[in-house]
Amino acid sequence: MPYRGLLYFVSQSASSDYRTDPYATERRCLPNRTHGIRYASAPKRSTCIRTYAPSEAVRPVCARSSTASRQARQSFEPQRVLKAVFAMVLVAILSALLGIFAARALTGAIDEGAFPLIGSASAAASTGTASLSAPQSSWEQGTVPALYQDDPQWADRPYGASTVGDAGAAPLCLAMVHIEATGDTGTGPVEVASFSQSSGYANSVDATELLTEGAAQLGLASREIEANELAMRRELVGDRPIIAAMKAGSFGSSATYIVITGIDEHGTLAVVDPLSRDHTSRHWTFDEITSQATGLWSYTPAA
Repeated sequence: MPYRGLLYFVSQSASSDYRTDPYATERRCLPNRTHGIRYASAPKRSTCIRTYAPSEAVRPVCARSSTASRQARQSFEPQRVLKAVFAMVLVAILSALLGIFAARALTGAIDEGAFPLIGSASAAASTGTASLSAPQSSWEQGTVPALYQDDPQWADRPYGASTVGDAGAAPLCLAMVHIEATGDTGTGPVEVASFSQSSGYANSVDATELLTEGAAQLGLASREIEANELAMRRELVGDRPIIAAMKAGSFGSSATYIVITGIDEHGTLAVVDPLSRDHTSRHWTFDEITSQATGLWSYTPAA
């Protein structure tokens, strides 16, 4: 079979082992260097991948604070705490004040004319409590107003060696019958107590002189009556209120004074006890009063 491959020619200068490629002259010459050719390249980055054990906690990377910053933060923390405490105290005070103002606004809606302060505005304002007695606007001739010793308008006023709240039953009773008999609303418990104090009646254990001589000085005519039902009925039917001096018993553990204002439809007595609203709210039999009374006086305006 004849050979059909390419022929190789042997040159004279070549050795016997050297062969010349017949297509060498036709081979495209590749450039041995780049001419204006740019290749995209990027800097090599070394990626450090850290692996963690399953039980190892992974924490986010945070900037390390310097010693100076830590000291500044430590010195700043107490200031923040003090400011927070001060703010909370201020808020608490403001809240308390707002609560007080709101309470006063709710309770202060009462007309001032309904509870006037008879010569003792500062005392009533300091307590912030409404009058416990009949308001002055309701005082009128022919009606005995219910006045009580513990009323803040006069309870703390001095009377003798004590106060009106503790020992002022007699002047309050005299003030009640004075208003009923004369209609003078300007002479109330404060004025009668001051009169008794300045006249020397307040230092006496027995208030008989105040209820007789003192009453005359205030424009009242007093009449001592017997402690029996007939005498009492006669005075009360004639619209003459009675002040009764009561010994220790149903009206208290010590001697006191009450005002007998009238007789109801059941034949029992209506009274005003300046020491007790409960005693005032109930009615009493003649026997309950006469058995404990040590003195009885009825009153009319002086002629």
